[in-house]
Amino acid sequence: MIEVSGLTKLYGERKVLHGISFSVGVGRVCGLLGPNGSGKSTTMDILSGLLGPSDGSVKVCGLDVVTQPQEVKAKVGYLPDNPPLHLEMKVSDFISYVSKIRGVPKSKQKSYVEKVIEDCDVKDVAHRIIGNLSKGYRQRVALCSALVHQPSVLILDEPTEGLDPNQILLIRNLIKKLSQDRTVIMSSHILSEVQATCEDVIIINQGHIAATTSLSLDAKPAYCLSVVGDVTSALGWVKSQSYITEATVHEDKVRFTFKDEDQKNLKSHLVELNKKAIESGISVYGLEEHKTGLESLFFDVIKKQPVIGGQE
Repeated sequence: MIEVSGLTKLYGERKVLHGISFSVGVGRVCGLLGPNGSGKSTTMDILSGLLGPSDGSVKVCGLDVVTQPQEVKAKVGYLPDNPPLHLEMKVSDFISYVSKIRGVPKSKQKSYVEKVIEDCDVKDVAHRIIGNLSKGYRQRVALCSALVHQPSVLILDEPTEGLDPNQILLIRNLIKKLSQDRTVIMSSHILSEVQATCEDVIIINQGHIAATTSLSLDAKPAYCLSVVGDVTSALGWVKSQSYITEATVHEDKVRFTFKDEDQKNLKSHLVELNKKAIESGISVYGLEEHKTGLESLFFDVIKKQPVIGGQE
């Protein structure tokens, strides 16, 4: 569990975090989303104990980052944007080395190292030199080093940046697996990654929390029927169709979803709906999938938030 209240950070006279507050529970993947320079990395550095706050309260697993820094670090696994790897070492030797630095008891080091190698799917390269691995494998080795002491909290800074699509999918699935019994915070400026991986989102801009929201990763797809004329009448007609479970008006569009049992026949239902609407005298000029609200929310709050003088 992470609890942040009134967190403020100053570098000299420049304030980079303006009293932000939030909490993240166990078993949740929370995305820190924001433009470059918004304060994401500073927030994560404070949560991981690498930086001290200028003001406010930050607790990790009930431990205070100011008064109990060593205890906090023992609970946290941190994967920075540019993870430090000893490229001349073998994978297994490096992870074993990190386990010793992390204070893993000698009697448990072997089993802990073997577990993260298995969990992060690097068993097939365990005896290879890190410097000879692809970026995707290096990222997984770095994740091993963040997990080898079995932390309760995992903090990831841009974990999929620079990876190819297959590597991104592997890391994404691994994060979901790791979050089952941990608190995971993941920063990114890539909307699609946050949408695909996170359950909760905190949007940070200019050191302020601009918005918070929860994402339903298994939400049913929604569609929009764009019409000319009386959209209210079109709404009533859409609601009358037997396979529609919900319909609402959005400007000149009717937004709707299908019943669960009809999800497998989406294509045929969409064709039928479009044809019936035209036959019923509704002037249809578009039928499309309704895009997720995260992108519109992000750009809306970033645009509305005033620029603060001196803030990057």
